Amino acid sequence: MNLLELQTATEKGVSTQNVLKEKASATLISIKKDAVLKEHQSMTNAMLVLLSGKAVYEEKDRTENLSAALDFVRIPAHATHKLTGIEDAKLLLIQ
Repeated sequence: MNLLELQTATEKGVSTQNVLKEKASATLISIKKDAVLKEHQSMTNAMLVLLSGKAVYEEKDRTENLSAALDFVRIPAHATHKLTGIEDAKLLLIQ
């Protein structure tokens, strides 16, 4: 089984698919070029891993370019952040 095959095509700029929900959560995120996952907060520490494409993660005082497969960023609990697609991208959010 391949994680990239779990999501179906959509016209939305951003779509998600939860793939694990026990003590942890793993969510697939698809974001299209120029789409923005608006500012929000995570209630727990998290890790965002780029699977394909390119995206930019932004907090108030930090910007992380995710441009190569398996690039990742650690997201602190309660940090306001957003995600922008630089190219169509797929990411895995682990909480």
